[in-house]
Amino acid sequence: MALLIRRAAAAKGLLAAGAAVMFIAVLLLAGLTAYAGAAGEAGVRAAVAASGPGERSVLIRGTGGADRDRAVRDQYAGGLAGSPVTVQGAVYGSGWAVDRPGPDATADANGVVYASVVALEDLPAHATLVSGDWPAGPRTTALAEPVARLLGVTTGDTLRLADRRTKRIVPLAVSGIWRPRDAADPFWLLTPDVFAGRAPQSTTHGPIVVDRAAFDRDFATGASAGWLARPDLADATLARVGRTAEAATATAETLPERTGLGSSATITSGLPGLAARLERADLVNRSALVTPVLLLAVLGLYALTLVALLLGEARRSETALLRARGAARSQLARLAATEAFVLMLPAGLLAPPLAVFLVRTVPVPGGLDVDARLDGPVWLIAALAVAGGVLALTLPALSRGRTYVAETATRARLPILRRAGVDLVVVALAVLGWVQLRQYSSPVGAGFGIDPLLAAAPTLGVLTGAVLAIRLLPPIARFAAARLDRGVTRARLLGTWQAGRRSHAGPMVMVALAVAAATVSWGLNGTTQASLDDQAEQQVGADFRLIETGGTAPAGRLGELTALPGTGRVAAAWRESMTLSAGTDPAEFLAIDAAAAAEVVLARDDATGGPPGRLFQQLAAARGRENPATELRPGRVVTDGPARTTAVFTDGRRIDLGASDRGKPLDFTAAGPGLAGFIVDPGPAGITWRVTGQDGEWQAVGPTGTATAAQGDGALRSVGRFAVTRMPTRSPVPVAMTPAALTELRVEVGKASFLKLGNAGVPIRVVAVVDRVPGTAGGAAIVADRTTLDARLFEGWGLVPGTGEWWLSGTPAGVHDLTGLRVLDRRALADAASRDPFGAGARVALFLAAFGAVLLAAAGIAADSRATARRRAGELAVLHTLGAGPRLLARSLVVEQAFLAGVGALAGLAVGLLVAGAMAPLLVLTPTAVRPVPEPVVEVGWLPTVASVVLLVGIALTLSAASAASAARRLPAARLRLGADR
Repeated sequence: MALLIRRAAAAKGLLAAGAAVMFIAVLLLAGLTAYAGAAGEAGVRAAVAASGPGERSVLIRGTGGADRDRAVRDQYAGGLAGSPVTVQGAVYGSGWAVDRPGPDATADANGVVYASVVALEDLPAHATLVSGDWPAGPRTTALAEPVARLLGVTTGDTLRLADRRTKRIVPLAVSGIWRPRDAADPFWLLTPDVFAGRAPQSTTHGPIVVDRAAFDRDFATGASAGWLARPDLADATLARVGRTAEAATATAETLPERTGLGSSATITSGLPGLAARLERADLVNRSALVTPVLLLAVLGLYALTLVALLLGEARRSETALLRARGAARSQLARLAATEAFVLMLPAGLLAPPLAVFLVRTVPVPGGLDVDARLDGPVWLIAALAVAGGVLALTLPALSRGRTYVAETATRARLPILRRAGVDLVVVALAVLGWVQLRQYSSPVGAGFGIDPLLAAAPTLGVLTGAVLAIRLLPPIARFAAARLDRGVTRARLLGTWQAGRRSHAGPMVMVALAVAAATVSWGLNGTTQASLDDQAEQQVGADFRLIETGGTAPAGRLGELTALPGTGRVAAAWRESMTLSAGTDPAEFLAIDAAAAAEVVLARDDATGGPPGRLFQQLAAARGRENPATELRPGRVVTDGPARTTAVFTDGRRIDLGASDRGKPLDFTAAGPGLAGFIVDPGPAGITWRVTGQDGEWQAVGPTGTATAAQGDGALRSVGRFAVTRMPTRSPVPVAMTPAALTELRVEVGKASFLKLGNAGVPIRVVAVVDRVPGTAGGAAIVADRTTLDARLFEGWGLVPGTGEWWLSGTPAGVHDLTGLRVLDRRALADAASRDPFGAGARVALFLAAFGAVLLAAAGIAADSRATARRRAGELAVLHTLGAGPRLLARSLVVEQAFLAGVGALAGLAVGLLVAGAMAPLLVLTPTAVRPVPEPVVEVGWLPTVASVVLLVGIALTLSAASAASAARRLPAARLRLGADR
């Protein structure tokens, strides 16, 4: 023990440096581990809260009945895997239609508008009354806003429902109009038509809500039932979500038999999908959080190794003396291990609690409000760090335990390939990791809870740079020193000469590693943030995209949007999913006003082959010859049977002109520019229709595309609903499409072709091929000029597509207050993605890794500067005796350290940029563990990167200046001791 204390006292400076490096390393590693665990838990909670309604619930549909209702509720009375479950129910009428619906209602081929009559349990807790009261008496109803608008009724009106089986009419007084409080509430799975006013792809309108007593009295015949089971997943962990999903699946398998629902039961739940998605997201998150831990572990290990090498050099004579006096290598190794353990133990015991305290209390830029805990993983990483530190300080001492002759002979006998064996392995692993990342498709846990490839790839890249630095920096430094020897400043001459004759590249590699780690961290962080912005821009396609929840826009919507303060340009659009060829995934078809879109659409230049505005200008310029615009003038509609006539305009507007009948002509006074034609809704029999007061030649076009020319007196004869249009021009619709769509359609750029849209077909001409269509998922897609397309559909098929979405530029105030719209805000989506705990935690960890790299490098440089000054004490004393002044010698030490730090910083910057450029875009994944759309591009983040380099070099210069000043003050004493050791 006395020998151990004397040895430690003789090298207290280097041992203190080693203890500081170890404490910093354990503090950072323990803090990152605690933060990673807390961020992962916060990510699971946030992902559950943001999940879709169907992912957080179980929906059961089947035949109704009081016994079945009790049985279903009993199945969930005990919860799911410890999670309490709330069950809410609904009953649905069948066979009901709306008598005398409004003009906006959608009828089937027989003119029937079906009604969805429902009694919803606990509706007032989930909806807000806009007007009136909730239904409380017989034959009263409350309607959601969309269905009330479609049916043309409001509070105080009477809604007449017809029983299709008995022809009985049930009048319902509309007691109130309501709207959902939260569109993301799973409760609305019980009535999915609440937002649009009718079920998708159907003519059933609803919900028409009555109370349960009224339902049992008037609508119970043929009724069905639905139940929504919602497990409480607040503060749920990943394991708990998984157990809940398994229990929900097991319950669903036995529920039909146990409840008596039998084959009528339909059970849907997204809980298993949510559990699988969270598992993938957690895997990606953990892998991303391990990356900075590995970077700091490598830096800390190298810093300790540097201290161990400096310690070995300082003790070379002491070790040789102990060996000469009979000390065995094992004894020296035990002595070094004991010393290292005593040195490392305080860091292992004190750093973890301090790290958790700092994570809880110190705000981190862009950080999360996490509840870090001092748990097993934190102590484990601290123990592993201490063990690594003990090994780092022990192994060099073990090798120094050989005799001088044995060490020299061993180095001389090793061939160059064997000496470079580990180097080649590291380089090969890095190259293999890069190749695998390029072919990467999905994370693989490999049983460790992380994906080793995602976690280790950046560290392997940095290690490869370090290996190259160790081999290349010394000769580079000697070469640069030789070139700088031609200078005239004696301090620079002496300093560069000393740098060129150093025996190891320790400080240079330390700086290079730190700069490379910081650059990679900032590169990964910047690339991830830029990718989030690009993903939001691709998803929205503009500053704002507003989707009509009712399917089509109500009259006056354009005026509402343009009146909002801050609104720039507005582009109206509609879209649909279409199958291009058999056996392929559906493609997205977008029709948008190309002229307006040129000023609205946003996308990265690589999406559209240049600025997106240029693409849409190209589409607008490719429009063919169109019918000249006409005006709607006051006139008269004459028919020989009942019919309702609606005027249709080129901008999508419609004006209901009214109804006519035999002997009852319709005189209208409506007027306006941009008339496209008319829609005529006759009775079941065919009619003759004629309009007066309008210019141009007209034709009747039926739903099948069959056109009938006007008779001599201008009258049109047709059966069923038909459109009255101008004579068609048949100019092709200009479109742009992705390569996948071009291949599946087998069309060529610049040549006319034909495209099927539902039952209609239109001529098209491909004017451009784009990598991605803005506002789509990034797959096969087609974008068309809506103005031309709507004209072809109306003239050829009598179809008038309604506006389904609006693309806006600017920052419209109050847009979220408009009803019937789902708002996609590009900036809000990017901001929400950046605050997602799964991604934000990894970015904060990268910030801490960059900061920690600077701290560890500073500690290593401080140790090397102090050791260099002490090692050079004899040389400096001789030079001082020969006439060199203290200031000259101090400046030479600063020049030496500055030269080494500069070379290392430049090398580290080059390595970091290379690794970030090669790997950062390949390491960015979405929370669902897939490649983002669009593909990420490298964003280095030059400001923090350069700041890190400047800070590190500044620290190196400051520490070397302090060591040089201390050495200069000790020169007189060193001169007196010259030759004392001989």
